[in-house]
This record gives sequence, C-alpha cells and structure tokens, in this order.
Amino acid sequence: MNPPRMWNMARPGFLIPVFFLSFFPGSGQVPWQESTGTALGGCFASRTGMANAMYNQAGLGRMKEHAISLHHARPFLIKELGISSLSLQLPAERGGFGATLSTTGIKGLRQLTSWIGYGLHLHPAIYAGVGINLMDNITLEYGHHLAAGCALGIQTTVRDDLVLGAHVRNPLTWSTMESTTRSAPMELSTGLSYTFFRTATWHVDFQFRGGDRLRWCQGLEIFVTDYFRLLLGLSSAPYTLSGGISLKFRNQGITMATASCFETGITPSLTLYHGW
Repeated sequence: MNPPRMWNMARPGFLIPVFFLSFFPGSGQVPWQESTGTALGGCFASRTGMANAMYNQAGLGRMKEHAISLHHARPFLIKELGISSLSLQLPAERGGFGATLSTTGIKGLRQLTSWIGYGLHLHPAIYAGVGINLMDNITLEYGHHLAAGCALGIQTTVRDDLVLGAHVRNPLTWSTMESTTRSAPMELSTGLSYTFFRTATWHVDFQFRGGDRLRWCQGLEIFVTDYFRLLLGLSSAPYTLSGGISLKFRNQGITMATASCFETGITPSLTLYHGW
C-alpha cells in the first residue's frame, strides 16, 4: 500500500507555522498586539498604551481619553501567522475599562483571544487593575479548546518623571484540556519608566515566566515634537532589536514598528487609533 502522499507533503508545511507559533506570547512578554510596545522592546509594566486590557491593566486607570485601535502584526514575515486585534478603552470617574479581541490563524488552527480589564485609581499616586481573558483554540483534530486566565497589575507614580509597575499573569488558570496540555505558566513582570529632559522616556522591564529564563527589556521613547515620536528597543531571551515611529494627527494616530529577532527573523506591525 502506497503512503498517503498528500498528507506527507502537507504535514511539513503545517508544522513550520506551528513551530513558530510556539514563540507566541501566550504571555504579555512580546506585545505583538500593540506596535508601541513592540518598538520599545516589549516593555509594558510601567506604561500605558492602546492594549492595556491585555498587558498591565493598572494602566487603564491612567488613561485620560477614550480610544479605539486596530492592530496587525506579521510575526517572522510568515503570512499564516498574521495577528489582527481590536482594542477599546473607556475612562471612568475613578478608573477605566478596556477590552481587546485578537485572532491568530494558521492552517488547521485558529486562536481567538479576548481580554476584559478594569483599572482603578486607588490613591493619588497608586493605580491597580485586574483582567480576565478567554482563549478559544479551534483545531481540525480536537475542535474547540477553551482556556481562561486572569491578571493583576499595579503602577505607582513616585514623581512626575518616574513611574514604577508590577504585573502578575495567570495566578489562576482553567482549561477544557487540562489532562492533555500543561497549564499556562504564571508570569511575573516589574519595571520602571523614567522621563528626562522632558523629551525622552526610558523604559526598563524584567519579565519571568515559569520554566523560562529571566527576560529583560529596554526601550527609549523620544518625543521629537508633540506629533512625532521615535521609538527604540532591545530585549533578551531571545535577543531582539526593535524600533518604530508614531505619528499623531489631532485625534488620530498611526504607529509603525519592526522587531528583529536574532533567532527567528523580523516582525513588522502597524497600529491605527482614534481618540475622543
């Protein structure tokens, strides 16, 4: 009996995207759902951005305007691994709400991820937040595989030019395939953002996920004008150089970024946003 040639030919093409999918941030460690974070090397613990519901939810308490954003990234230039997401942030009287919905698709597997978060202004200098996420993996072999997790974050403004942040993700998780897949590891992140000369902000993060090496990230955000920012970043585990630009036109903006990983390749990303 001859071997099934179609299966033998199709399987390698399927496994290559799955291999790269193993690098995906089931964590917030590589923020492909926000171009600013990508350009800044993955820093998020002490920042605010367009996807706070997915990263440090405490940042939702620091948002001053309503915002909606669309994002697309192409990890390692592989079209099958395209990530598209939609984020919404709504400030409230003593905090803010946020939500992010993203989709990642490869042949035979599609991953839908949703985040809902709330950030609270606890004290004149302290912000805290909580987030809940639901992930739906749709595979040809197993059908739907649901998983859920949560996250907690805190940020504090030490001075006008210094912000500290910490975040824990997946202290509790749940999965419909607990017996066949390992639980998502807990992730701890801490960092700071320091503004100097009123024209630049330096971001530093230290991120640890169970079973992985300690990862450090650094980012430099340069405010060239009120409407133009230059973004640079460097991170380890794996070593990655990144950069980008951000342009703002009244209430609209665009951020373009590229991350170059020494081990896997280039990841371009684009974010469009509107605030009101």
